[in-house]
Amino acid sequence: MDVAIVGVGNWGSSLAYGCVEASVPLREVVVRTTPEEKAGLPVVGMDDAKLDARVIWICVRDGEIGDVTERVVARRGRLDGQIVAHSSGALSASVLEVAKRAGARVGSVAPVMSFPTRRPVSLRGVMFAVEAEEEIAADLEVLVRKLGGEPFLIASEKKALYHAAATMASPLLLSEVAAAMAAAKAAGLADELAAKWVGALVQTTVRNFAARGVEGSFSGPFARGDAETIRLHLQVLGAHPMLKEIYGVLAKYAVEHLPVLRRDELKEVVG
Repeated sequence: MDVAIVGVGNWGSSLAYGCVEASVPLREVVVRTTPEEKAGLPVVGMDDAKLDARVIWICVRDGEIGDVTERVVARRGRLDGQIVAHSSGALSASVLEVAKRAGARVGSVAPVMSFPTRRPVSLRGVMFAVEAEEEIAADLEVLVRKLGGEPFLIASEKKALYHAAATMASPLLLSEVAAAMAAAKAAGLADELAAKWVGALVQTTVRNFAARGVEGSFSGPFARGDAETIRLHLQVLGAHPMLKEIYGVLAKYAVEHLPVLRRDELKEVVG
């Protein structure tokens, strides 16, 4: 399957170079205005785009997908026999309805990866959530594997909840890490030491999780049922209301769902 990519932001850049690396035929990388020079990539403006590839892969911000799809349809006309996909983790393929009415099969293929800059990220081993009509789901899975990725299927009605989980696992995980650093600095650690100290704990925890799962990695005062230590934590965090709130919510989830000792006593402590 040949591919046309629409959008060359952080993710679009990685996808484009991923296609080149995997020898997936990349017909064009379409941008909305004046093409930028991208080494080794066939970049064209929307007004000059052919959009005749088997797969048109839209890689723009969620709020722009509908408008960009309309521009694709206006430029191309009919899309019979083609696949139009977007890469939003939160939106379903229903946002591509205008392409479907123009004859395309539609779906979404969302990478489980962070793309913070335009510097290309390798797609080898990256998981991809595939949501699509049954007729093309297998084709999109084959394309993902060709790129070196690992596809899995997600139901359309579960996309938003899936993306909420992904947000908790990545950007909001960093929010929790930032809160831990704030608590460490409030305890007197200098910025550089706080980052190093929190980083060491986070890296060890993530490695343990990868090797042994959640229950096999859970440790500390909650796992021990050390109610007095947790009560002390909540007491000293009283001077930092938002940090106390974050600690409290995470503590309640731990007491309810993770392997803790003296669960009833801990429930009384965390409220």
